[in-house]
Formats: sequence, structure tokens, C-alpha cells
Amino acid sequence: MKLKFLLASFATLILGLSMSSAQIVYKKEKKEGSDKVSISIGKQDSENQDEQEDDGDADSKYPRTYGGITFTRLDWGFSRLSDDGSFTLSEDNKFMSYKKSSNFGFDIAQFGIRFNDNFKMYLSAGFEWNYWRLKNDVLLLQDQSPISYDDLNPDAKYSKNVITSTYLRVPLSFELRTRQLSGGKRVKLAFGAMTGVLLKGTQRLKSEEFGKQKYKDNYNFQTFQYGPFVRIGYDNFGLFTKYYMNDLFEKSPNQEGLRNLAFGITLGF
Repeated sequence: MKLKFLLASFATLILGLSMSSAQIVYKKEKKEGSDKVSISIGKQDSENQDEQEDDGDADSKYPRTYGGITFTRLDWGFSRLSDDGSFTLSEDNKFMSYKKSSNFGFDIAQFGIRFNDNFKMYLSAGFEWNYWRLKNDVLLLQDQSPISYDDLNPDAKYSKNVITSTYLRVPLSFELRTRQLSGGKRVKLAFGAMTGVLLKGTQRLKSEEFGKQKYKDNYNFQTFQYGPFVRIGYDNFGLFTKYYMNDLFEKSPNQEGLRNLAFGITLGF
């Protein structure tokens, strides 16, 4: 109930701040032989200040606010576990040894202030997932604190063992951009604090004996995670990195110092 109240309150705040001048925007621009189409709900932040001034747009004055419903800052990359600063996991954390890992997330709402043509700050909200495909055949136990696990029977021939954490992410961003370059495009740098509220943890298994299995629990993942992030890019494409400064698991002393580092590409800068 608390989580639902938090989600509803944040959505109400974003919409309340932005929908006073909300509009559904369908924008089609032709630049250098290519079409750029965007669909959004709310008051938008323009990429082309010169066009606003030429059109006599009142929103060309600074500072100005923008916000609403969106689909942007699509992050897709890798998740790496750091154990007291090392990427080699200690004995207590080897149950989390992974073959593959990934990080995926996006923003669905935002509210910001543009102070001038080169600088703005904004608060946004979205979702984020971390996936770890484990090397070892272990089953995380539900409703256990500190975190605990059992070894699975190897005779079942497990071919898949994936741990997933799902968070509501709420980043506060500060963004710098250059003047318009060729075709109206810009180089951008964004940095700030990435926070997140745990929605759920999931473990998915696949074996010859039992087929597909799925379990849900919080698995002692941090209820609230936080850390710095940086994005750098050109036009709508970029690179990101983020590091969560608190431990991956809470109330689990043997896992102290086990933290998450993510990096990859960003679409919709």
C-alpha cells in the first residue's frame, strides 16, 4: 500500500506541475534528408531555441519549465558487481557469480527547469531492471533475513538461473549542452543522483526435470538505492555509467561491500 501511495503521489506531482499547459505533441522535422518524429504529452523542452525566437514563442524566455509524460533515456547495458572494490567476488558472495548480466531502464515522466540555452535541471521517474544469470545452481530462499540460499540438485540439469531486481527509479539530473552544431544537433553532458525504490525481486529457473519455474520475493535487495550517474552523448545517443553507493543487499552482514555498477548506451538523451 505504501508503494502504491508513493507511485500515485509522484505521478500526481509530475502531472500537476506540467499539465496546466499540457498538449499532445506530434512533431516531424526533416533534417539533412532524415525525418525525426516524436510523440509526447505535456510541455516540451525545445532543442532549437532559434526557431522558438523566430516564431515569437513566449516560452523562449528563461527560466522556463517543462514536463509531462514521456518515453526517453532508454538505458541498455551491463551490470557488474563490485565486492569491496574488486570485481572478483569473495567466498561469502560467490553464490552471486554470474555468466551474463545486464541493466535496462527508461523514464516515463519528467519535470524540469531550463535556465538558459545550455543548462537545465530536471526530476524524472521510470523503471530499472538488473539481471544476473548465475553460474551456480542455487535457489535463493524466500522470506529470509539475512539472505540465504540452498544448493539445487545438479541431476535436474538446470540450464537457466536468473536473478532480477526491479526498481522505480527517480533521478535528479543536471544537463549541459553545447551550442547547436551541424543540423541543429548538440553534444550533451548530464550528471546527478540516481535513486530507486524496490518493486520486487525475481528468480527464474529452467531445468530438464522441472521445466520453467518462477519465484518472487524481495530477497533482501536494498529497499532504497542511491548513487551518482553520468551520461555523455551527441544528439539523441550517448553513453551512461551509474554506481550505487549502498550495498546490493540490506540486513545481510556477509554481503556488506557488495555493490552494483552499471554502464552502457542511452537512446533518447
